[in-house]
Amino acid sequence: MNKKKQMSKVGFIVSSLGAAIGLGVIWGLPGYINKNGGFYFFLLYIVAMIIVGIPLLIFEFNLGNLRRKSVINIFEKENVKVSKFIGWFQSTLMIIIPIYYSVLVGYTIVSIGIEFSPGLINDMGGNIFNKHILQSGGFGVSTHGGFQWIVFLAFLLVVILVGLILSFGVKGIEKLNKVFMPLLFIIIFILAIYILTVPGSKEGLATLFLKDNLKKLGTTQTWSSVFSLAFFTTSLGMGMMMRFAGVAPHNQDNTSKTYLLVIGILFLSVTNLIFIFGSSGAIVNNSISDKTDILLFQQAITNKFGSDSMVFVFNVLPETFHIINQNTVVGFGNFLGILFFLALFIAGLSTTVGNTEVIVDAIETQYHFKKRRVIFGICALIIVVGLALVFENTYQLINSFQLLAAGLDLILVSFAQVIFFVHKAKKLDILIKYNNKVSWIKLGTWYRLMMYYVIPVILLIIIGFSIYDFVISTTTNPWYISILALVLGILVPIISALANSPEIFNAKNKIKKTIIQNEISKVAQSKLEDEVE
Repeated sequence: MNKKKQMSKVGFIVSSLGAAIGLGVIWGLPGYINKNGGFYFFLLYIVAMIIVGIPLLIFEFNLGNLRRKSVINIFEKENVKVSKFIGWFQSTLMIIIPIYYSVLVGYTIVSIGIEFSPGLINDMGGNIFNKHILQSGGFGVSTHGGFQWIVFLAFLLVVILVGLILSFGVKGIEKLNKVFMPLLFIIIFILAIYILTVPGSKEGLATLFLKDNLKKLGTTQTWSSVFSLAFFTTSLGMGMMMRFAGVAPHNQDNTSKTYLLVIGILFLSVTNLIFIFGSSGAIVNNSISDKTDILLFQQAITNKFGSDSMVFVFNVLPETFHIINQNTVVGFGNFLGILFFLALFIAGLSTTVGNTEVIVDAIETQYHFKKRRVIFGICALIIVVGLALVFENTYQLINSFQLLAAGLDLILVSFAQVIFFVHKAKKLDILIKYNNKVSWIKLGTWYRLMMYYVIPVILLIIIGFSIYDFVISTTTNPWYISILALVLGILVPIISALANSPEIFNAKNKIKKTIIQNEISKVAQSKLEDEVE
C-alpha cells in the first residue's frame, strides 16, 4: 500500500466508525431487537461484542497494521494458497453485500425526499415504506411486474456515487465522515432525550422489557442473529478493518482504538434504541385505551409497523419526525429528519465504499487491471444483480442475504482466519508482541485463551445455528429467494475463491510451496523480531 493512501489517526477512527456503524446500528439493531427478544436480545448483543467482537477486532486491527497488505495477501507469509482462498472468499462477499446494502442506503435517500414533503405523512396515512415505497410502482405509479422505480433510482444513485468516490479517491468520504459521524451522534442523543418528553414514549420503551421477550431467547435464530449482528455492526470478517488499519499510521495503539470503536457503537446503540422504541410508543399512543397496559402498546406497535425487521425503522422514523414537526415549530421536525437521514446516508455510503474497495483492491493486486475499469465492472455487476431486489416482495431477499453473506459467511471467514493463523501457523505471539510494543492495554494469557479456545468454539456453534436457520427459512421463503441467496451467498464466493487460487489444484506448485514453507519454518523464529520491528 503506497504512502499516498495513508490515513490520519482521526481519519482512521471516523472511517472505522462510519464503516462499522453504517446502517447496522441504526437500521439493523432495532429491527432485530423488535423481532428477537427486546432488551434481553440487546444484553446478548453486548455479551457477543465483549467476548467475540473485541478480541477479533484487536486481531484484525493489529494484523492489518502489521502486514499492510491486500486482504488476499494478508496471510502470504504463512501460506500463499490459504491466503488467496480466504482473501478471495472474503473479497467476493464485498460484491454480494453491497448489492443489498446499496438498496438499504437508497432507502435513506428516499427518506430524505419524504422529509422534504411535510404533508406526505398525513396524505399517506403513515407506514410509507410498507404501504407505498415497497409496493408495485410506489405512490400510485402503475407498473407491471411489481417494479419499485423509486427504490431502483435511489439504489442506482448510490452505486454511481460509490463508483465516483472510488474512481477519484476516498479522501472525500473520509472528510465527510469527520463531519457527519459526530453530527449523527449528536442528533440521535438530542432526539433520544427529546422523545422521552412525548406522551407514550416511555411505554414504547417499556415494551422492550416485557417478560414474554425472554421466550425468544430459547431459539437458535436469536443466537445466530445476535452474533451475526455483532459481526455486521463492527464490519468483522469483511476485510475493511484490516484494510483501514493497513493504511493507518504504523505502530498505532490498536487495542485502545478497538475499545473506542466498540464504546462508540454501544453508545449509539443505546441512544438509538431509546429514540426508536420511544418514538414507536409515541406514534401509537393515541390509539391505546389503557395507557398502563404495556402489552397493548406492544400489540399496537406490531399491528402498525409489522414484525419485518428489514423495514421497521424506515416506517417508524418518518412518522417520528412528523410528530416532532407537530409538537414544535412547523418544519423543524423535517429539518431534523433531513440532517438525520443525510448523516445516516453518509455512514451507509462509507460502508458501501469500504466494502467495494476491498474487491477492487483484490482484483488490482492479483490481475493488475486499470482501477477505473475494475470499478466500472463491479458497479455494473452490482446494478444488474441488484435489480432482483427492487420488485414487490423481493426485498425479502435482503433477509436471506443478511443471514448468509452478512452473517454466516462473515463468521466463517473469521473462524477460518483464527484457525489458520492461531492454530495452524501459530503466529498469535507475533500480534501480541506487536500490540504490546505500542498499546497501553497489554494482551496476555486471557487473550490467548480467548483466541485459542473460546472464540473458535463459539463461532463453530453459531455456524451450526446459522446453517440450521437458513435451512428452516427455505421452508417459509419462496423457492427462488432461497436459491438465489444460496447461489450468491455461498456458491459464488466459494467458486470465486477456488478460481482465483489455482495453486490449490497445481501439484507442482504445491510441492514447491511445501519446500518453501519448510525453509520458512526453519528461520521463522529468527525473523520473528524483524517482522514485529
